[in-house]
Amino acid sequence: MVGGMVHTAIPQSSIEAQASSRTECPLCGSTELRAVYRFAQFSVLKCRRCSGSWRSNMYSAGDIAAMYTGEEYSRNPYFSYDVGEFKALARGRYANYVKALSDIESMVGVGNLLDVGCGAGAFLNVARQRGWDVSGVELSPKLSDVSRRAVRAEVITASFESVELPAASYDVITMWDIIEHVVDPVLCMKKVSRLLKPGGVALFCTPDEDSVLARAGLFLYRISGGRVSYPALALHPTYHTYFFSRSGFTRMVRNSGMQAMRSYSQEAFFEHSQLPSPVVKWGIWAIEKVSALADRRYELVCLAQKPHRSEPFNPRSVPCS
Repeated sequence: MVGGMVHTAIPQSSIEAQASSRTECPLCGSTELRAVYRFAQFSVLKCRRCSGSWRSNMYSAGDIAAMYTGEEYSRNPYFSYDVGEFKALARGRYANYVKALSDIESMVGVGNLLDVGCGAGAFLNVARQRGWDVSGVELSPKLSDVSRRAVRAEVITASFESVELPAASYDVITMWDIIEHVVDPVLCMKKVSRLLKPGGVALFCTPDEDSVLARAGLFLYRISGGRVSYPALALHPTYHTYFFSRSGFTRMVRNSGMQAMRSYSQEAFFEHSQLPSPVVKWGIWAIEKVSALADRRYELVCLAQKPHRSEPFNPRSVPCS
């Protein structure tokens, strides 16, 4: 389940059988909720306390498994593992991966890395060529097999929530555009913290509700009284379960027992997105270029570190820039 705007079929069971809205925030338990968007298939609810947002008709673990184990998902042209081809066809993503690895290496050097939702192994391949000992977890059996053969690495076919892995065993764990898809992001984040070695680093990448692009979509939605749902609906795709703001996400990281060391934004990539027209595609590209000036592009990248044993953890002591 690597990142990007990859479309996949949505199980109708979630839309029809799970239409009831939550009355408590699934992230912090608060009842201070409000509806930010009311789309045809679902609403987006937001917690006033923690700033987290989620879809009103939540998916079950079975729904998510159905979305990411089907033929449509594994055949999507987004997935590639050949580094030479990847550099040529997905230059933006390749640059994002190289930047992230350079930042991580400046913190922990090179060691063993687990990529959660590794897809066909593109990120694993880039990391392996830089000297990392890599392994992955991927829900799709077909993509797991592609990644296993292409990268020659151990890839476990399972959901991250269900897989059994030894505690304190990884220098780095990465989740590229995964945390917004899961049933319980709080559980996943605590599991990441448990699996990291003391001093280990986690990378999370997820769309940012505080980005200029997301705020532009919200503005159009509000001034039109909800009649103009695009681009807000495209930025809250039906296959995402949660929607995070930068401030709320870094707070969740700290609550999981890690220190949010650094946050930055990166440009959304739309090589295989299903945008309605080239004009819209170029318009979003232009907004992203302007957003870079304020470091508020569509995707948030957060680097978090598990404290060393000798360092008492103070969640207020390390601001996330």
